[in-house]
Amino acid sequence: MAEPARLRSYYALMRGLFTAGYGVLGIRREVTRENLANSFPELDRDRLRQLEREHRVRLSELAAEVLYASRIEAAELRERVRLVNPELLAAAAPPRPIVLAAAHQCNFEWMLLRVSLELGEGLLALYKPMKNERAERAFQRMRTRFGARIVPAKSVLKELARFREARALGVVADQVPRTSPEKHWLEFLGQDTAFYMGPELLARALRSQVVYTRMRRLQRGRYEVEFVPLSAPGEKLPSGELTARYAAALEQDIRRDPAGWWWGHRRWKLKRAEAGG
Repeated sequence: MAEPARLRSYYALMRGLFTAGYGVLGIRREVTRENLANSFPELDRDRLRQLEREHRVRLSELAAEVLYASRIEAAELRERVRLVNPELLAAAAPPRPIVLAAAHQCNFEWMLLRVSLELGEGLLALYKPMKNERAERAFQRMRTRFGARIVPAKSVLKELARFREARALGVVADQVPRTSPEKHWLEFLGQDTAFYMGPELLARALRSQVVYTRMRRLQRGRYEVEFVPLSAPGEKLPSGELTARYAAALEQDIRRDPAGWWWGHRRWKLKRAEAGG
């Protein structure tokens, strides 16, 4: 499938904007450089700068594809995002919805839309509401185009009590758990890192299976998604074990494709001593 003219124009526009914003104005540049250097101390300066440039291009692609997401049709989305093992989704059913633990790797917005083509309103996507009301409305319209229901993470149990037909809960779980009382500390990319325990806690409460949602970039505008079980249905695990399995799977993906992760967010801002961990 050739790139539509509109998508090509978005790629060109966003590449220019990101070159100016990152390369000229330096937006998030120092955070990105610090995170890359701390995560890959074995790389020399030239390789780190190359990786930084690749990351900037990938971010511009992501921005273009998110902009295009409000227009993409279902048939094109199916062509651009291939599901490796959709049978795992087909088996998902209430009252034990699977927990899909995703990350800020590749195009997680297209991932949500692609999964919602399979599950419709049976997919509850957990998210943190935006402060900007206009942006919040725009993202809500985009994320629910193919039937998914989006729910503030803090309201998920209340929503599940009201809506009992959920087949899957989707959560991007590599966020900094600044306000969450439940944190699990692990070594991640060689650094002491606090992880959000949402997927694990949901699975425990619902007696559900946790599935890591792996996304790989095949080429510009084309991806594949694989569903990797992190636990067996009904499996009882020690506290923190599921979170550790998620972190290990994510680190493997980041090391395989480092340019595809969000390096510009302050992932290591929270320190164990300050958080009392």
